[in-house]
Amino acid sequence: MPTITPSIRRAETLLKRIGFNPGKVDGVETPALTNAVKEFQTAWGLAPSGLLDAPTSEKLTATAERVKKHGRDLFVSVGQKSTDIQVLERRLARLGYTPGKADGIFGRDTAEAVKAFRADQKELKDGVGWLDRKARQALRRAAGSLSHPPERRRVAPSKAQTRVDRTTAQKAADGFGLGSTGAHVSNLQKHLKAAGFDPAHVGGAFDERTLGALKAFQKKSKLEPTGEVNAKTWKALQKSFILTNSKAAPAQALGERSGAVKASEKLLKQLGFNPGKIDGLFDRSTLKAVKAFERQQHSKVDGVIGTNQLAKMKALTKGVTLGQLHRIMPSLPMSKARSYLPLLNRAMAEAKIDTRQRKAMFLAQLAHESVQLRYFEEIASGAAYEGRTDLGNTHPGDGVRYKGRGPIQLTGRSNYRAAGRALGLPLERKPKMAAQPSVGFRTAGWFWSSRGLNRLADQGNFREVTRRINGGFNGLSERTAYYRRALQVL
Repeated sequence: MPTITPSIRRAETLLKRIGFNPGKVDGVETPALTNAVKEFQTAWGLAPSGLLDAPTSEKLTATAERVKKHGRDLFVSVGQKSTDIQVLERRLARLGYTPGKADGIFGRDTAEAVKAFRADQKELKDGVGWLDRKARQALRRAAGSLSHPPERRRVAPSKAQTRVDRTTAQKAADGFGLGSTGAHVSNLQKHLKAAGFDPAHVGGAFDERTLGALKAFQKKSKLEPTGEVNAKTWKALQKSFILTNSKAAPAQALGERSGAVKASEKLLKQLGFNPGKIDGLFDRSTLKAVKAFERQQHSKVDGVIGTNQLAKMKALTKGVTLGQLHRIMPSLPMSKARSYLPLLNRAMAEAKIDTRQRKAMFLAQLAHESVQLRYFEEIASGAAYEGRTDLGNTHPGDGVRYKGRGPIQLTGRSNYRAAGRALGLPLERKPKMAAQPSVGFRTAGWFWSSRGLNRLADQGNFREVTRRINGGFNGLSERTAYYRRALQVL
């Protein structure tokens, strides 16, 4: 019958509380208990005897009381063990600190790594070796910030930069790493930061945090993560600087993080595309939005924003925003407003509908004619237009074939032919195309321009604009209400 000892049972209970595995809590001394005690002793820097001597028992009691005090507030320090601590150790190691073996045991080496990490984080209390909720969050953010493809930033070119790049290349030819100091290390750190792998310091001392940032960059660049800068690593890292004084040249592309990209993301969102988070990073979401814009504009789909594309985006955003369109036509579902917006803005840009007065009149007429962009084809059959030679309906069936389509209700063979020629579209041969939003908004813009309605809008002559669109003053009060609302919104 094994001897059951109360002091051993208590030790087993405390060890279990702080994360170690002494086996069954039964007061019996076992190999599992001995191993757990040794792990605990090693964590505290005590001789790993496996014996529950006075120093061990004292540390065990103090550690267990600390764990009980903090409960579930995520505080961890020396003498604890858990899979959660193992995750923290791996994060510290990823940043370049050395917590020892990532075994989930918070030992003195882990505490030293935590102290080094905290010293590099301005928002954390310095000189202590424990982690609380705030420090954990900082550690998670810092380690997580290394898990992305390399980025690039725009930097103004200078002779000083050329010189330090040349020096860095020379040093890289021989290789340099941990412990190195000098302007070339500072340049390395600035390039790492531009690439999105923040070394925390750019003072020119190659420390552990710089080491972690460099290894992360090498991994993400598909280079061997040696932690040493050689010619190959420097060649890849040098690309993190886009040396230019321009916001558009070279073209903005995947991986760039800059104010220029942020401005482009805002333009894309205004045009109804979704670039994801407006953060200045040209990521996959931004790329998707750019390609969607290019397809909508029937331009080359290469996913980059060059000078011409940027100018086109800016011109189109002189139209209306998604919010403005929704406020002017509140019955228009947001999903449709989002898909229509770039088409509408493109049409207004083509027709030079670019002032508050012009936009308000144009949108008011469209809102009435299409019932807030609900209908892009006349509900009636069009038979009433049969034989209307003033509309160019000279063939049997022309009335139905060329009935009102688009948000401004393009009507009659003559108008379809003229609009098609102006826009480079086969509308006379394929009249139903005019009911497609991508075409309908453009025919509305063409009709507006071909009737000289910008001039009338500039004069504030809303009645005459209505007459030239409608042939009379049908729905004038409703059109006027839309016009006043648009003026207020714009």
